[in-house]
Amino acid sequence: MTSWASRLSIGVAVLLSAALVTGAGLYLARTTSGARAGVLADFDARARVAGQLIGGTLGASDAKTRAVAVTQFSGTPAQLRAQLGTPALDTAWYAVLDADGGLLVADPVTATASARAAPVDSGFRIAASTGRLAFGDVRDGDDGPAVLAFQPFEAPDGVRMVVVPIPVSELSVIVSGALGVSAATSHVIDGAGRVIVSTDGTAPGVPLPDQALAGALRTHTSGVTGDDYFSAHAVAGSDWRLVMTAPQASLLAPVESTGRVAWQLFAAFAAAMLAIVLIGLSALARSARLARARLHDALTGLPNRALILERVDEAVAARRRTRPGGSEGMVAVLFLDLDGFKPVNDAYGHAAGDALLKQVAARLTDTIRPEDTAGRFGGDEFLVLCRGLPDRDDARAIADRIRRRISEPYDVGGHTVIIGASIGIAVLDDGAQEPDALIHSADLALYRAKEGGRGRVEVFTGG
Repeated sequence: MTSWASRLSIGVAVLLSAALVTGAGLYLARTTSGARAGVLADFDARARVAGQLIGGTLGASDAKTRAVAVTQFSGTPAQLRAQLGTPALDTAWYAVLDADGGLLVADPVTATASARAAPVDSGFRIAASTGRLAFGDVRDGDDGPAVLAFQPFEAPDGVRMVVVPIPVSELSVIVSGALGVSAATSHVIDGAGRVIVSTDGTAPGVPLPDQALAGALRTHTSGVTGDDYFSAHAVAGSDWRLVMTAPQASLLAPVESTGRVAWQLFAAFAAAMLAIVLIGLSALARSARLARARLHDALTGLPNRALILERVDEAVAARRRTRPGGSEGMVAVLFLDLDGFKPVNDAYGHAAGDALLKQVAARLTDTIRPEDTAGRFGGDEFLVLCRGLPDRDDARAIADRIRRRISEPYDVGGHTVIIGASIGIAVLDDGAQEPDALIHSADLALYRAKEGGRGRVEVFTGG
């Protein structure tokens, strides 16, 4: 397997490991969040069913009370007044209203004031609109808190309404079965937010003692107040609502317990994956260092002979793919040989020679253009690949600039030394010219430059 393929495989493994950990974490987070939402949704469902059960229980007597009303109170107003004082219903009082809420009769007459006020109760509005038994808000009565029940029925002269008070104590017995939800506190409240029935002993007729909950119920049907989760649902046939609350920690305890174990397992999994990722990254970095070492000169850090030849091959191939004379520019190779390097090496030692080569490489890198590539070809020879040259004269201009810069004095180990450079230039023709031939041409031009007196620049012209 090639070094490039090895690095690719390691990189893919690292990315897959990171993706696996991320995906597992997101899945676990979604699963845990979904489990929490499921528990709260189940609590909401139980509250909704309890509210429906209360409404169904209270409304179940509609047919029976309607039949009684038709039998007892379908007579004329005079007939209704004639039967005052005779036991008609087993309630503290009753009243019969017309469709508009006008009082037809109240028994006993002492209940007249309460009967006249009945039409403003929410229960009258609901019964009138639905045509079914409805219940109003809690109120204080002679025998304790009560709510008014409104039973509409058809009389010969149109719709009438029987109104009777029902003590809250009787309602508690009726709805207690629907409120028996374990680990939850339940309140039935009227449209004004006053308690009708409660499982925590709150007295009927008073506002909810939890003011934060009362405030939240004005705008929300479920949510969290303090440490409690609440869910509120309408009770059919009234403006009432069933409100169930429970400590959120208790509701979510099973999920949190399972979630802790799951997150602990995930932490162990993530740690293992992290170790794999770190090992992979270390191997990738090591592979990159080895690849760089293989393709770069250990002394100067410049591309070595193999890499610079590869770059020349790429440049020649790219040039062949373009239209001759196109805007991509020309390709040239500059072959450099240092003049006077051997005497410095012999006089001051190999360490000084190495230091000098490093300084030459640095000057060479600073002098060439960003799009050019400089490499060490071997010994004191360097190769510069120029791409995108506007014309042939630009190659000579770059070579002259390099020659002047390299010829400036150097400080090597406290000694001032001066060397020079001979440079041969070969430009890629628009015709078929191979990379090896291009470099060979530059080498021939370099030979001519050194033969002509050194410290010179020669351009290969053929022949």
